[in-house]
Amino acid sequence: MGARFPLSASQTSVWVAQQLDPGDRSFNIGEYCEIRGAVDPERFEDAVREVVSETDALRSRFEMGSAGLNQVVEDSVEWSMRHFDVSRESDPHAAARRWMTEDLETEFDIQKGPVFSSALFRAGPELFFWYRSVHHVAVDGFALSLITAQVADVYTELITGRPRQPGAPAPLEAVITDDTEYQASAAYEDDRHFWLERLDGLTSVPSLVAWRPAATRESIRLSRRLTAPEVDSLRALGRRLGTTWPEVVIAAVAVYLHRATGSRDVLLGLPVTARTKALLRRIPSMLTNSVPLRLRMDPSTPLGSVLTDVAEELESARERQRYPRERLIRELGDFPEGRRQFGVDVNIMAFNYSFDYAGCPSLTRNLKAGPVDDLTVNVYDRLDGEGLLIEFDGNAELYSPELLREHLSRFTALIGSWSEQVADAPVGSLGDEPL
Repeated sequence: MGARFPLSASQTSVWVAQQLDPGDRSFNIGEYCEIRGAVDPERFEDAVREVVSETDALRSRFEMGSAGLNQVVEDSVEWSMRHFDVSRESDPHAAARRWMTEDLETEFDIQKGPVFSSALFRAGPELFFWYRSVHHVAVDGFALSLITAQVADVYTELITGRPRQPGAPAPLEAVITDDTEYQASAAYEDDRHFWLERLDGLTSVPSLVAWRPAATRESIRLSRRLTAPEVDSLRALGRRLGTTWPEVVIAAVAVYLHRATGSRDVLLGLPVTARTKALLRRIPSMLTNSVPLRLRMDPSTPLGSVLTDVAEELESARERQRYPRERLIRELGDFPEGRRQFGVDVNIMAFNYSFDYAGCPSLTRNLKAGPVDDLTVNVYDRLDGEGLLIEFDGNAELYSPELLREHLSRFTALIGSWSEQVADAPVGSLGDEPL
């Protein structure tokens, strides 16, 4: 009989949404890493199994019983590591991606478990793909990075004998206890009042489409890369104004929305880890949240002023990032009916996600990041010197591939043209003509 715990606020919102739409697969999140070098499949599976045995979130299942909604952390979980050899395919990478895409549409039985899937593909003597997917009720993207790092560390020990980094993940109970204490604290009420005051008077949310509640939260994805010289220009612009490149990117999304819609009151959503304590950053779990960024501008507003506002908004948001998005949206009386996200989300992922597997370098690629109500702008800096990868995830019912491609092209053209010289330029003069 496993240990029982309540769910975090973030987990509860996912569980409820899944129960309301059992066929929704948008809560299946997944990624894979491209490992360049010879991998021992048997030892690799041993490493994954060891990490699963140490990670409470991967051994959890979720049930509604007489005691209410709980997650049950089992002592062990039955699961299969799948192995495929695609090296003889005409395009091994494409063959592996097709299987991964299909697997991401498979239902996880979160009541019985397991809540995750894992597979290893041999694409050549020195090229492997490790795929993992999981239901969002169990872990979030940050937790996946912790799990990936742990597998790399254990595999390296098994192959080379190099000692592992000290310390296995702490029990999931610590996360739940902290989340429960926050919801009963004065800080929780302070955060609530702050956000309600910050969003007072908000009656509309700008969108690149005639937004309506869609029947699906599945998305289509298109991507484009900013070159290293373009990224250097963004960094130079940020340095001149005392901001960072992520703040420049967020400002660019706001300016693009303003120019495309004419809205002078722009609301963005910013996904955050909601891990404000060191302990929470060491335990794989589901805590991710989204906070609203409200920015006001008109065509005459200097870009530098927008960047300053973004920096100030971010500072306030980070301090109060734990107040649950779903609860805040319910409490906003004039918020557009049916919206479950604050609007266009800007998801900045600026961290090194290239792990070493016993001397074999790897590069992680995201496949699916979660549900999309409108549009999510994902921005990756893998710290590999290859520039920024920008991905547009558009709700599949609201955006056609052609429309999404047009917006991605216009946005990357806008931000790719920015440099130190545009710091004082009015936002109405930047980029091409409004859509």
